[in-house]
Amino acid sequence: MFRDLAVRPSYVSFFLLAVLIFSFCCCGGGSGSSSPTPPAVTATPMFTLAAGTYSSAQTAAITDSTAGAIIYYTTDGSAPTTASSVYSTAVPVNSTVTVKAIAEASGDTQSATASATYTIQGNVGPAVSVVTTSSDLSQKMTAQPGIAFMAGTAAAATPTLVMDESQAYQQVEGFGASITDSAGYLLNEVAPASARDTAMNNLFSRSSGGIGLSFLRNPMGSSDIARSMYSYDDNGGTADPTLMNFSIAHDQADILPLTLKARQINPQLKIMANPWSPPGWMKTDDSMLGVLSGGVASTLLPAMYPTFASYFVDYLQAYSAAGVNIDYISLQNEPLYVPTDYPGMSMPATTQTTVLRDSILPALNAAGLTTKVLVYDHNWDMPSYPQTVLADPVIGASSQVAGVAWHGYGGTPGAMTAMHNQFPGSGMYMTEHSGGTWVSNQVRQDFEEITHVMRNWGKAYVKWSLALDENLGPHSGGCSTCTAPITANSTTGAITYNSEFYTMGQFSKYILPGATRVYSSNASGLISSAYTNPDGSKALVAFNDTSIAQTFQVQWGGQTFAYSLPSYTGATFTWSGMQSGVPSLSAKSQIMASSYSSVTGFETETTSDTYGGFDLGYSASGSTAVFKNVDFGSGVSGVKARLACDASAGTCGGAVEFHLDSATGALVGSAVVPSTGGWQNWQTATGTLSGSATGVHDLYLVIKAANSGTSGIGNLNWFQFN
Repeated sequence: MFRDLAVRPSYVSFFLLAVLIFSFCCCGGGSGSSSPTPPAVTATPMFTLAAGTYSSAQTAAITDSTAGAIIYYTTDGSAPTTASSVYSTAVPVNSTVTVKAIAEASGDTQSATASATYTIQGNVGPAVSVVTTSSDLSQKMTAQPGIAFMAGTAAAATPTLVMDESQAYQQVEGFGASITDSAGYLLNEVAPASARDTAMNNLFSRSSGGIGLSFLRNPMGSSDIARSMYSYDDNGGTADPTLMNFSIAHDQADILPLTLKARQINPQLKIMANPWSPPGWMKTDDSMLGVLSGGVASTLLPAMYPTFASYFVDYLQAYSAAGVNIDYISLQNEPLYVPTDYPGMSMPATTQTTVLRDSILPALNAAGLTTKVLVYDHNWDMPSYPQTVLADPVIGASSQVAGVAWHGYGGTPGAMTAMHNQFPGSGMYMTEHSGGTWVSNQVRQDFEEITHVMRNWGKAYVKWSLALDENLGPHSGGCSTCTAPITANSTTGAITYNSEFYTMGQFSKYILPGATRVYSSNASGLISSAYTNPDGSKALVAFNDTSIAQTFQVQWGGQTFAYSLPSYTGATFTWSGMQSGVPSLSAKSQIMASSYSSVTGFETETTSDTYGGFDLGYSASGSTAVFKNVDFGSGVSGVKARLACDASAGTCGGAVEFHLDSATGALVGSAVVPSTGGWQNWQTATGTLSGSATGVHDLYLVIKAANSGTSGIGNLNWFQFN
C-alpha cells in the first residue's frame, strides 16, 4: 500500500485533506466555529387594564406582542403553567383578584410571568348565583362560583346586557312538554316505579335536580306520537252524535295518572288539551287521518259542529271528575296541515271562527266550564289565520278566549309581537316545537328560540313529547325524527336526560309561574331575557351565540358585574334585591336592533350575520322601533348601521332615521339602506348627522321607503353613534 502511495503522491495529498476536513467538521476545529442559536424568548404578556383600585366591576384584557403566542393565566394568585386556563377573552374582575399570565409561542421559550392585582372597593350589591349549560354538554345546568353586583356603570366599549325592571311586559305561565300516548306508556308501564318517580320529580319539581316544568299540552286522543290511532268515541266507526259511548278509559291507563302526579308535584301546573282529530265519523272521510284516499283533505261535517262541541265538554267534565281541571283547549292541532299517516283535520280560519263562536263557546258556557280557548295552534308563518278568528266581534269580546297558540316549524317568533300589537288583550303561547335529529346544535337552537319567544310576548314555551325511547318511538305513523327531553329505554325503562331537559331547565327552574318579563338588551354575540319573580327574586338568562368565548357586563339599575361565557353556552343568573336607578344604553356602544323597548311594523328574526342573534326585519315604510333611555353623553359625531336589502324586491334605497323622543321628533341622523344582494347579506353603512344630541333621550328608529307604499325596505342588525 505504501509503495503505491509513494508512486502516486497526489493520493497522499487527497487523503490528508480529507482527514483535515473531517476533523474540522466533526470535532469543532477552526476559528470560525459557533454554537447553535438559542430559541427566542416569548414576549411577556401585558394587561390592558392597569393594576390598581376601582370602584366598580371591570374587565381585564391580556395581550402579547409575539406572533402566535398562547397566553395562559390564573386568577387565584398561583403561578401559571401551560396547564392553566388558556386566554381567549377578557377576564372579569368583580372583586379583589390577582391575575398572573405567561405566554409561549411555537419554537420559543416561555415568557416571564406578568402579574396585576385589582382591588374593587365599590359598594357590594346582591350576591348572584350562576348556572350554565354548554352546547357540548360538558356543562349541564352546572353551578358556577357565585359573583356579586357592584355599584357602577358598565364601560361603553364592553358588550353589555342592560336589565331594567321599570319596563315590564308579559306574565309568564310556564315551560313544558306533552304527555303523549307514547310518553305515558314509557313512563308509566316500561320504566320501573323508582325510575318513573325520580323522573317525574326531576321534571316537575324545583327541589334538588328538578327543573320545575309548569305547562302541559296533552293530546285529546292519538297524535303523531302514539302507539295506535284512537279517539274517545270510536264506536266501531258508527256515528254516535249523542256521544253515548264517550270514554276516557284509554287515558286512565297512563296519561291521566301521570298528569295527576305532575300536578301533585307542581300545583301551579297549567294544562292544555286539543285533538289531532275528532272521531272519524264526525268528518267527511269517516277516518281520523288528515287526507282522504284521493288526496282530499278531511274536514269536520257541518252537521257535527254541535257534537264536536259536546266532545270537548265531555272531555273536560270527565277529566275534572278524575281530579284534573283543564286550563286551556284549542280546537285543532295544526289546522292547516293534513297528514297522511297520523290523525289530522283541515280546519280553515273561517270554519274555526264559526265553530268557536256558534258551538264551542256556547257549549262551555252552558256547562259552566271556565276552561279558556287558544285559537289557531299552528306555525308563525300564517298570522292571517288567528287575525281572522280574533277579528270576529263575538270571539274578540269573549273573556273565555285567552289568546293564540303558536308552533315553531315555520316563520319567526317576531310574528307574536305583531299579533300582540294588533290584539293587546290576547296572550301569546308557544305550544309546540319538537327537538329533532334534523337540528345540528339543539342547545343553541333551544336557547335562541326560547329567548326569542319570550322576547316576543310568549307566556309559555312548550316542547313536544315529554319522553321517547332510544328509537324515537314508539309510534304508529307520525314523527320518526322527533326528540324529547328524556329517553326511556324500551327494554329496561332506564331514564336518560337529554339536552332539551337542561336547556328547558335553564328557564323553567328559575322563572316561576307568574313571573314578569322585564326589559333586557342584547349585545354583540349575546342574547338575553330577564324576569322578576313573584317572590321578588330576579332571573337573567344569557346565551353566547358565537363560536368564541365572550366577556360581557350586566347592568342592572346602577349596579353591574362582569362575566365570561364559553362559545355556545347559556347561563342563568339569579339574585334578589331592589333595582336602584334607571340604566341607560350608551349611544356610543353597538346597540342591537333587537334591543328595542317597543316596536311596530317590524318582526325580529334569527340572523346569519356575524355573531348571531336577532335582526329587525319585515319592515315597511313607517316601521318604528323605540329604544328608551339612550345616553348621548356630551354629543356624537357620526352614526353607522348594519343593514341588508335584497335588490330583487325593488325596495332598497330607503332610509333609517333616528329621531329624539318621538317618531316625529328632532332628526339626529340617518343612513341609506344599500342594496346588499340578499336579506342576510350585511353591510355597515355610514350615515350622516342631521342635528345634535346630548344627554339621555328615548330614541325612535323609523324606516322610510324610497317609494311610498312599499314594504320589505331592509333589515337592521345594529347601529352605533360615534
